[in-house]
Amino acid sequence: HELEPTPDQCPEEGQFSLEMTAESGPPHPQEQPGRTIPLDVSSDSYLLFQDNKFVVKAFRLFHRIPSFGFCIQEHDRPGRLKTEVLKELGVKPGPLYGRLKAGESVVLESGRLLLPSEVLEADIPGRKVCVFGDCSSVLGEGAFRLCHEADVLVHEATLGNEHQKKAVDHGHSTPEMAAAVARTCSARRLVLYHFSQRYKPSSLKKEGGEDDVSELKNQADQALQDCGVEVTLAEDFMTIPIPLRRPSTS
Repeated sequence: HELEPTPDQCPEEGQFSLEMTAESGPPHPQEQPGRTIPLDVSSDSYLLFQDNKFVVKAFRLFHRIPSFGFCIQEHDRPGRLKTEVLKELGVKPGPLYGRLKAGESVVLESGRLLLPSEVLEADIPGRKVCVFGDCSSVLGEGAFRLCHEADVLVHEATLGNEHQKKAVDHGHSTPEMAAAVARTCSARRLVLYHFSQRYKPSSLKKEGGEDDVSELKNQADQALQDCGVEVTLAEDFMTIPIPLRRPSTS
């Protein structure tokens, strides 16, 4: 699929010409027909995919060429059934449980109309992961709305704070800039990635040699010390569990 960028996503020399994005020649055997997706101005985002479990949207970033970020949002799940309440009402486990769980009202043998809200706990919030591509800034408000309260926000941090001008000149970000985005979005976890080769893992760092990548984490931690956002340095093949946030029961 082709996302239509806007002219303000990059300097003039990085903008794509129509010839670059036009269809040329027959597709490869593994290719499937795609869509050209324009920006939805009302939401300042691109709708890429949705079903009964997820919705995936893209948003605009500024880089040397058009760049995008992606928000994968899981729909809320129905809360647990209050089985004790159902037993008190004389409702036995069976098809009625499934209908109530699906949000459907049912009529009991007594003739009483039973609403799902009477026997369901609060909805379980869906999880949200936001991945930012190469960027030195975010364009518009769409990204911040989509990424509000993200469980995980993945953002580049190419160079340390002391090299901010160089990073921005090349369309990239620093840990402090990534932290500012995470703070604005009220993200729960910030994952930093896209490190310059000058930063080496601690295990590979030589005395008097390259900078340690952990310094990038320290800079982000410092910028977020008052808001409790967890900072993680990305590594190849890293897996990050994202547990469901079940509502507290009283």
